Amino acid sequence: MSVSASNRPFAVDTLLGKPSSASSSGRSIDLSMTGRTGLVRRRRRYRVYLPAGYDETERLPVVVVLHGCKQTHLDMQSISGFDAIADRERFIVVYPFITSHPVWRFRNCWGWWIPRQRTRGRGEIADIQQMVATVVADFAADPTRLHICGLSAGAAMSVIALATHSDVWRSGASVAGVPYGESARAVKYARSVPVRYKPIATLRLLLQRVLRGDAPDLLVIQSEADRLVDVALSRNLVEIWRQTCRLHDRPDRFEMGSTQQVPWRFAHYPDDKGHLRLGYLTVENLEHGWIGGQPGPYSMPEGPNISELIWAFFSKDREIPGGS
Repeated sequence: MSVSASNRPFAVDTLLGKPSSASSSGRSIDLSMTGRTGLVRRRRRYRVYLPAGYDETERLPVVVVLHGCKQTHLDMQSISGFDAIADRERFIVVYPFITSHPVWRFRNCWGWWIPRQRTRGRGEIADIQQMVATVVADFAADPTRLHICGLSAGAAMSVIALATHSDVWRSGASVAGVPYGESARAVKYARSVPVRYKPIATLRLLLQRVLRGDAPDLLVIQSEADRLVDVALSRNLVEIWRQTCRLHDRPDRFEMGSTQQVPWRFAHYPDDKGHLRLGYLTVENLEHGWIGGQPGPYSMPEGPNISELIWAFFSKDREIPGGS
């Protein structure tokens, strides 16, 4: 089922129940971006996936997918299944790789907690934006339909992209991510270090300071059994985004179900015109990773297919049937 047509519903149960596919027939292109002037900007590698039947006369949406710590961009391409969805639904996928970083941190982690890495025009977020600008310039990409998502540290950087470049991105998705402006203490990276969250009011103010216009649409995905990124962080992210977008304090409606014996719950937060601005999917019983993906590093294949849900959210019908 495709939800990109203008009169089709956002059917969460159908989307989550779709089998994930690793079969694709498009073309992957490996590219690199040389180091540029600036304080911390560095050389980056990334992969662009062009869907089957790619035609330079057709302007396609772009989905950027950011890996988490201890992963590579190739891991995310393998486990997410976005290539097969791109073949069917016709969009370009970009898989950035952190490649290198200036200070010690866990392997392949984006520096989402470091102020200079999340400031517009600087550091890692500037490099991600430069990759996307290059893709738009060099391929048949539609600059009005840019979307970004990621896992864990990649989810945190996706939220940073939406916050600092809200004038660029149309929507995004966070899988086991954190709010913009959080510190490294918010995640359980060591048993001996207690978790500490910043107040919601503080984080909301930090977000509002960097936004350029309205906040883009956001889909938040979280497992309640995640021991590295606690579900409380996703609740904070949802609440901050809800307040910033001036949405109702309660969801318009809930959907609940079970896929592959994994229970899930989806909360709809539309605006006053019925446009779905914020979605919140929680699942039970799964650890930290990409839910419903192909087997691989930090993938939970036994869960519902979140890649299908993410693309549906990105391309969704703006009028939600039954919405307020």
